[in-house]
Amino acid sequence: MVSYPAMGTPHSVFAEEYLPRDTADVVRTVRDSRDRAERLTVRGGEQTEESYGLPDQQAVLSLRKMNAVLDINLGRRTVRVQAGAKLSDIDRRLGAHGLGLPVVGDHRDITAGGFASVGGVSTASHRYGMFIDQISDLEYVDTDGRLGTCGRTHHTERFHRILGAGGRAGIITALTLDVVEVDKDHTWLTSDSDRFLDFDSFVEHATTEIANPGSAALQVGRWVDTAPLKVARPVGTGQVTLGAVRFGQWSSLYPTAPTRGLRARREVGSRTRKSLGAIASAAGGRAGMPVRNAAAGALMFAPKVLTIRDAEYLADTVISSSERGPAYRVAVFAPLSNYSAVFYGLHDLFAGHRERTGCFTVISAMTYGVRSAYLRAEAAARGLAPADYGLISFTCRLRPSALPSEQLRDIVSSIDDLCRGEHALRYSGELPLGNVNG
Repeated sequence: MVSYPAMGTPHSVFAEEYLPRDTADVVRTVRDSRDRAERLTVRGGEQTEESYGLPDQQAVLSLRKMNAVLDINLGRRTVRVQAGAKLSDIDRRLGAHGLGLPVVGDHRDITAGGFASVGGVSTASHRYGMFIDQISDLEYVDTDGRLGTCGRTHHTERFHRILGAGGRAGIITALTLDVVEVDKDHTWLTSDSDRFLDFDSFVEHATTEIANPGSAALQVGRWVDTAPLKVARPVGTGQVTLGAVRFGQWSSLYPTAPTRGLRARREVGSRTRKSLGAIASAAGGRAGMPVRNAAAGALMFAPKVLTIRDAEYLADTVISSSERGPAYRVAVFAPLSNYSAVFYGLHDLFAGHRERTGCFTVISAMTYGVRSAYLRAEAAARGLAPADYGLISFTCRLRPSALPSEQLRDIVSSIDDLCRGEHALRYSGELPLGNVNG
């Protein structure tokens, strides 16, 4: 069996790693693996310390050597790449031609095949949809080692089955992507930001902005809700309990004309974020928590001016250092008609478990709009009214390092019930998405 790894599950040890350089190597590897007892697992090009929930001693096929940009077609505004090519590298190559990818992830190590296998969303998804909406055709190797192609206009059923399937319908080896005319390094954005101390006001504002994004190039909302922090007294015995922190920010970013003053502000902001990210990366344990929280706060309060490329990878400097440690993560596409109900339902679920059991410390959420042809077709196929969506992603820091199995089942069951009741689509790291019929 061939599969892409799922994120956020127990560590596994791989007995052997295969590093194909082209599609023919992938075909040979998959065919050879059919006669072996171990399961062949596929990784994109990114190197990660995340673990993959597979039994020990598994073979892994890594696509990190399949990282070439094969063709840039200026007339059709497309780019063809190998699946292991990093989106940040593809974007840089396109930039030399005044082009760019409309949807990229917020980390520089995300690969084209990896992003396609999970659907792919970004803060530009309110304009361009998902990453898989930008794929016009692809090449793949199925679980029997057979080479195939499919696309928007040929073998469309197979095309939709492979896209977002987490590798379970075949290994994507090459893709053709739509691109747009944009200069990401010299197109400046100004951030129109609103900050909130009240969750109700934050959700109300996010609902309005997602439904009516106007001319915003990018949009994103973030909410942070911390548990009271107990710290030891510096003198004497006992502990001091510090109050909980609850705040949020919504940012809509619009194109603006650069000036000398804006350039100077951007340079200062960039250096500050990088310095804070480096400090937070070195701050471990409970003693480093205030520094890591400060890094998260820096991310919340996005700079006033920045380029498109700065904005796309803003989280890459800070989130990776400030969100270390075990966490429970879930993301849901909520139809705009039920967006507020889904947001409240998820927040109340996690806050309730934290209050009753103390299993979570920081509960944070990120949200933005998603207008995706793929999601509309997916909803219609399941008998639901096609809709535009708001992505709501929650990250809940764990205390201790894992949830008891019974509690985890209860949380998952509650999320599934919420999705069924509100016609939401749970973004479980692979598509098609489940838990939508009710």
